[in-house]
Amino acid sequence: MAKPERTFGLIVGIEKYHETAWNVPGGGPADDALKFAHWLHRRGVPKQNIRLCLSALEENHQLIGECGLTVELATEQNISDIVTNFLSPKSGDLLYIFWAGHGLITSERERRLFFADANERNYQNLNLNSLLVYLASKKFQIRNHICIVDACANFPSLLRYQSGELPGKTFFSGDPDPASQQFVLLATREGETAKVNSTEKTGYFSQAVREAFAAANGTFPPNMTEVTEVIKQRFKSLDKKQLPTYFYSRNWDGDIEKSYFNPFDIPHNILQSQAREFVGRDEQIEQLRQLLQANDIVAISDVTEKGGVGKTELAIQYSWQYLEDYSGGCCWLNPQGIDLGTQLVEFGVVNLPDFNPPDGLSLAGQVAYCWKKWQAGKVLLIFDDVKDWKQIQPYLPPKGSRFKVLITTRLNTGLAYPSVPLGGLSEDGALELLAKLLGDEYVQQENETARKICKLIGYLPIALYQIAGHSQNRGGVLC
Repeated sequence: MAKPERTFGLIVGIEKYHETAWNVPGGGPADDALKFAHWLHRRGVPKQNIRLCLSALEENHQLIGECGLTVELATEQNISDIVTNFLSPKSGDLLYIFWAGHGLITSERERRLFFADANERNYQNLNLNSLLVYLASKKFQIRNHICIVDACANFPSLLRYQSGELPGKTFFSGDPDPASQQFVLLATREGETAKVNSTEKTGYFSQAVREAFAAANGTFPPNMTEVTEVIKQRFKSLDKKQLPTYFYSRNWDGDIEKSYFNPFDIPHNILQSQAREFVGRDEQIEQLRQLLQANDIVAISDVTEKGGVGKTELAIQYSWQYLEDYSGGCCWLNPQGIDLGTQLVEFGVVNLPDFNPPDGLSLAGQVAYCWKKWQAGKVLLIFDDVKDWKQIQPYLPPKGSRFKVLITTRLNTGLAYPSVPLGGLSEDGALELLAKLLGDEYVQQENETARKICKLIGYLPIALYQIAGHSQNRGGVLC
């Protein structure tokens, strides 16, 4: 339990960035943060306990003027100062952190949240993982924390241009505080994007949080486990390919509860997406989901037999979206690499508990060991870029087992499995991708030329990337 007068809030809403291309069209995060701050104040939290940091689009500045609360800059320096110099010494019952804005997850599986002063030369961001550890250390006097984050957790293209790790604001903690408790509610699972309701100018997740709090009938603080269940049910009805998740930790003794499998705990070696943007394939991802529910083996084939249609990317996107369905793990196999049996065994040894093939087994025996000793749960195996069916036959799991197999291939002959045939994008999908790569203004200004080019290249994603790269090198000229 927490007394409102001993409750504090750090509320952040960022829709306008120093890098203007990152601005949230129409807004939403600033208003979501304002509404959360007002909710805290209406529950009796003093104004002086609420630090509200906003970066609003110009068309939404009137919201700030009408809010009646002190509004501060959502910059790295200011927010860092609030955490270390204002909140850290305070004695209180509970700290609420609410953050709405852009986020990502690094290859090291660290969630990052971008400050308002971030740009393409300086990706100023908060290392959320380090903040949580800091809050739960003896350096921080408020023992209980509820952290609510409405941000993406995908792997954006900007990371691929970084050398080494992505630098960010990191808090250095002291010894863990055994009295600390944290409830962290995240809008997205790993690999997902947080959707915005552009009509209502609000994040779907933030809106669901407000509705769940309203359903708590004035209880303060609300029961966060019950709140989360309400939010999850709401998202199942929205069908936004986004599902909130949470974790709760107590007393630093490893006591952790999870509403859904945390992808950190599901063994996988899924490739990182190489696509700066992914559009026009929602129907095919749904086809894959349905086919894999009904069949042991499913293929993604190339109707052009030339490549460049996005088979591997479709497999990557499906794997990230539905990783939670495969609690036994997701093993990515490359038939063009070392022996497939060796790849299988190495995945098991590295990723699975109590997986120790006996010495002296033949390779076939080691593969059989995989099927029998793999950890519990449904498993997804992906054979990427199969050029010869005979090459993978010895490494397919037993029929009717808990193993599902997804194959990507250019082959269209001898296809013995249900498949999702992949060709070029639709015209609208191709134009959407080109607009995302070059910016809407380019395609709008040269719409007829853009349509002709898309048709000429057969609406192939790889060709659109090549054209976009060429156009950017020439200053945005399409032809």
